[in-house]
Amino acid sequence: MSIFSRFYRKSNNKKLDLFCEDAKNFIQVHFVRERDGDKYAFSKFTLKSDPERDKCNEWYEKHGNPHNFSEIVDIYLNENKLKASTLCNEYGLESRVFMQTEDNIRNVEKWEAIAVCLGLDLNISEARALLKSAGYALSNSSETDLAIRFCLENDVYLLEDVNYILNNIFERKLNQIA
Repeated sequence: MSIFSRFYRKSNNKKLDLFCEDAKNFIQVHFVRERDGDKYAFSKFTLKSDPERDKCNEWYEKHGNPHNFSEIVDIYLNENKLKASTLCNEYGLESRVFMQTEDNIRNVEKWEAIAVCLGLDLNISEARALLKSAGYALSNSSETDLAIRFCLENDVYLLEDVNYILNNIFERKLNQIA
């Protein structure tokens, strides 16, 4: 091992440790316990216009408003000239994640859908839309979901970096998220 690789690893870990601290702060600020009843129905307010969300909606309209997870992922893969096998190798996914089922039964676990979002370098609006198509969402009442949201909002897409943050804060990896 050269002195340069040790220096790079040390500086990279320092950067990731700073991300971990930032992620912990992000979680503390955004963590909300879900409550029953209309009294706490704060999530029913309409949101102001968001350029990222508007751009995402335009993308979906341009592509005929696809609703199926596999179909949407295929479009992203084709546009970005990526292969499903590349995402499988980089994120530990099985090829079945990319297969479309005729009866639209969910064949993707939450962590797999998140891994696809990371592998496609999606912003938070695009990731939310893709996760929704798989039947999932990132909740403000889940600290691990908030950590994933932090990664998406801060362009932390490499699996090893995401796993470092998750392991540092929660002692688990992406594939252990339910």
